[in-house]
Amino acid sequence: MKDIISKRFEGFSLIEISIVLLIIGIIAGGMLKGKDLVESAQIRSVVNDLQNVQTVFESYVNSYGALPGDDSSASEKFKNVANGDGNGEISEEDSKKVFSHLFAAGLIDSKDFKNPKIGGKYDVVSENGDVKLRISNNGAPALNRKQVLSLIAKTKEVFGEHESIVTLDPEISENTSQKYTVKLKIR
Repeated sequence: MKDIISKRFEGFSLIEISIVLLIIGIIAGGMLKGKDLVESAQIRSVVNDLQNVQTVFESYVNSYGALPGDDSSASEKFKNVANGDGNGEISEEDSKKVFSHLFAAGLIDSKDFKNPKIGGKYDVVSENGDVKLRISNNGAPALNRKQVLSLIAKTKEVFGEHESIVTLDPEISENTSQKYTVKLKIR
């Protein structure tokens, strides 16, 4: 009986456990940093998409003398494209034709513009005389507070501090679970 009680149990030392915890911490920290890098690249991709849409939108206007989507003679210029109403503004109905006009003109690769890498879908809306690239889930909010704040910061970095590029629906709040619809000014 004395041999059983005096038998020494071997286990991990405090130093070995500390080293394992340190390694786990380093791995976890690297994963969190990697996630931030991915999200930063997604935000940059959205800003690049906006710059591309602004460029091709203006190219269409300069080449054809009409707003894409609103072009009342688009079917004469391109095959299988519906005309816009030609009133010089992009109505709700015209907004559905913007990407097909840009595609028909050879300015973008698909009549269904790509989805943003950050989440949601792109579409075009007209609001208070401005044409905007909207990120939403078919009209419903798509982006979280952190994504919105990062996007606002990146647009200010690229377009300048005084440019009013981003509008939100609803307005930004302290609620971290709130989702937002984001509109980026094209023109």
